[in-house]
Amino acid sequence: MKKIFLFIVLVSLISCKAQTYPLRTYGISIPMNAYLKDTNNELPAYEGTWKGMWNNKIIYITLKKLNYHYREPLNYYIDILIGKFKVTDNSGNILFDNTNLPDTEAKIEGGRFRKKDGKYSLTYSDSEICGLNGFIQINFTDSTKTKLAWKFNEGDFIITKDCPYYSSPEFPQPLPKEIILIKQ
Repeated sequence: MKKIFLFIVLVSLISCKAQTYPLRTYGISIPMNAYLKDTNNELPAYEGTWKGMWNNKIIYITLKKLNYHYREPLNYYIDILIGKFKVTDNSGNILFDNTNLPDTEAKIEGGRFRKKDGKYSLTYSDSEICGLNGFIQINFTDSTKTKLAWKFNEGDFIITKDCPYYSSPEFPQPLPKEIILIKQ
């Protein structure tokens, strides 16, 4: 009986190990419940607080690595970055702040490294700003990894009458379109 139990445990360990793939896995179908792991330990370099200035605003973005995050629609686990941010005007007035949200409700969630250029991709979704959403690409601009190029491409969304900004002359812009962030 002990031998059968040990055999089952050994087979389970081998099969679990076989379903772990590097984060930069491309061109294959990822099996259900597999794990895309940050085996090269690339994500920790992005962790921390980053600061930038644009249009008389200051943004503080805090990136954090989450291990073994389950991707619901894709049915696999992956190591990702999440982001929370605070935006102030030059006088210090807070314009946007989601830094106190739980990690499970972060408005910025990582994806993967892009195959064609190696940039890390994230998504942004904000139900509080009428469903504003988009895609973000980040990459280091220096060898010391203290400067981060940020590019935000706003997605399509519909502003309905229940949106607080429906009749507003200006729609809020919580994130810069393009900026260089400095690690704090």
